[in-house]
Amino acid sequence: MNKKDVIEFFDSRSSSWDKEMETDDYKMNQILDAAQIESGKSVLDIACGTGVMIDYYIKRNVSDVTGVDISSKMIEIAENKFKKYDNINFICCDAETYRFNQKYVSIMVFNAFPHFVNPKALIKNLVKAVKSGGTVTVAHDRGRKSLDNHHKSVHASKISNGLMSEDDLEKIFVMAGITDIYKKSTDDIYIVSGKKI
Repeated sequence: MNKKDVIEFFDSRSSSWDKEMETDDYKMNQILDAAQIESGKSVLDIACGTGVMIDYYIKRNVSDVTGVDISSKMIEIAENKFKKYDNINFICCDAETYRFNQKYVSIMVFNAFPHFVNPKALIKNLVKAVKSGGTVTVAHDRGRKSLDNHHKSVHASKISNGLMSEDDLEKIFVMAGITDIYKKSTDDIYIVSGKKI
């Protein structure tokens, strides 16, 4: 897997992304609750795509959102969708290496983790961007097996490392300085969330 392939895949899917994405409010609220995304908190949304999560952040009255994606076409759509909001910004960058100039209370990686070439580098970089006591969350609205099968069905296997077990991700979190880890992995949801020391 390489980043060029990831960019090309998501650029090519950007125009139909919102039509293909179906969200379940119950699952989304489980994810947001685990991430402790609440009123007044700043959120960094990693691999935000076209901004699927942003309406949920708005409903929770967060202070501001920065959406990040490696696909310029995804970012372009997200910017157009949310241009009326002064407190929502977007950056097209590689989240594994980008130096964020702000620290956030909550960092979310939703429905994207297997597409990162170096997940350890990603988590290490995100820990630098979260405030002390803030949360880093990796979540999917599908279980591991379902997600891996989905990637095969949409011919995305070449841009996916597969979703690692919640125990393996917990080890990466701990090595990066994240504690108080919450894990939930079922047939239809995957959440690993913890706090920066």
